[in-house]
Amino acid sequence: MKKKLKLIDMYATIITSLLIQTKVDRWTDRMDWYGFFDRWYVDAPTMLVSIGLYPAAALIMLNFYPYDKSKWLAAGYILIWSIASTFFEWTFLRKGYMYYGNGYQLIYSAFTYPFLYLILFGNLKLVGTILKISGEREK
Repeated sequence: MKKKLKLIDMYATIITSLLIQTKVDRWTDRMDWYGFFDRWYVDAPTMLVSIGLYPAAALIMLNFYPYDKSKWLAAGYILIWSIASTFFEWTFLRKGYMYYGNGYQLIYSAFTYPFLYLILFGNLKLVGTILKISGEREK
């Protein structure tokens, strides 16, 4: 993909997405809501999803975000990504790569995705603000 993000933006996005994923997975493990592949084990396929899929999806989503467009287009973009993420999760469930437990339902994820994406956008904006402030201090 053609990169619109700066290296520091990509780094911050990867670290933030891994932090969110780790915290959410620890909490949902405790509640036994969902997981990948084998229950109760951290295995190579689970690590691949955690370390490979989440950060890559976050980078792609932020890279193609319509930053200079209307708020309606931006909201539509987040909605499309949320629907696509829900469909992807549904596919993972159907193929047996993911499981739900203890009453968790796909609709919970569908309503959570927009907020997760907004957190990533907020983090990217925060990084930009920090860089701007630090650039002013260097002058």
